[in-house]
Amino acid sequence: MRHDRLHERDWRNDDCYKIIFSPYGQAEYQLNQNYVSIQQNEFFIFNPNIDHKQLKTTKEKFLVEIQPSLLKETAQQLGFKIVEPEFSMLSYRHAQIQQWTSFIREFLMINKDSDPMSKQLFLENSLAQISILMLQYGSGSHQNQFPKIISKQNINSVLDALKESYQEDWTLDQMSLVAGMSKYQFAHLFKEETGISPYSWLQLYRLFKSQQALIFTEQSILTIALEHGFSSVSSYNHLFRKIYNKTPTQFRSTHGK
Repeated sequence: MRHDRLHERDWRNDDCYKIIFSPYGQAEYQLNQNYVSIQQNEFFIFNPNIDHKQLKTTKEKFLVEIQPSLLKETAQQLGFKIVEPEFSMLSYRHAQIQQWTSFIREFLMINKDSDPMSKQLFLENSLAQISILMLQYGSGSHQNQFPKIISKQNINSVLDALKESYQEDWTLDQMSLVAGMSKYQFAHLFKEETGISPYSWLQLYRLFKSQQALIFTEQSILTIALEHGFSSVSSYNHLFRKIYNKTPTQFRSTHGK
C-alpha cells in the first residue's frame, strides 16, 4: 500500500500473480496490446510474466503479489480442475474482495507504528485468504461461469434469470422488466453494483460457461460459440481476444486436456 510514485512508471514483468485494488478512483495500466482501467472499488488480476506499465493511480496503490506455487496449492486444496489459472483481463467489483481489502487497509493504518514483525505475521497469514478469494471471485480459465456476485434483490433476480437462459437473446427492456424498474434506472444500478453493464455481464457469463467445452471436449469453436448464446463465431473470437488476448483455439491449446 503506497502513496508515492503513482504516475507513469517503467515497463515491468513479474513472475507472480498481482491483484490490484483501486480504493479511491481510476487506475490505468498499459499492456502490450491494450489498456486496463480500474475504477473505484474494482480489482484486476495480472497473470505472471505479463508486460505492463503503470500509467496513473488515484491517491493510493494497493496490490498483493502472490507466488504461483501458493495459488496452485490453494487451487488443489479447493478441488479446481485447473490449478494454474489464467485470469481474464477484466476489472470489476466484488463485495468480498472489497471487504477483505478494506479490513487489511484499516489494520495497516491503525497499526502503522506497531512492531513490524506483528504486521508481517498478520499479512503472511492473510495471503491464504486472498488466494481463496482470487480463485473464487476472480474470473478466469478455472471458472465455469462468471463469479457469483451478491447484489441487491432486484439485481439478483435478473442475474438468476440470465443464468437460467443465457443462450437466449436478451434486451435491456426484458432485463429491466424482470428487475421491475425502468431500463435507465436498471442499467445504472447494475453498473453501480457490478462495475459492468448488463449486456457485457451476459456476454462474459456466456464466455465463461463455454470454457469447459473448450477445455474438455473436441467440439468445434463454431458449435461452442452458437451453443452458448453468441450470434456468430466472430463475436465469440472478438470477446475472447479482449478478455484473454488470445483466440479460443489458443486458449484451448494452453488449457485443454
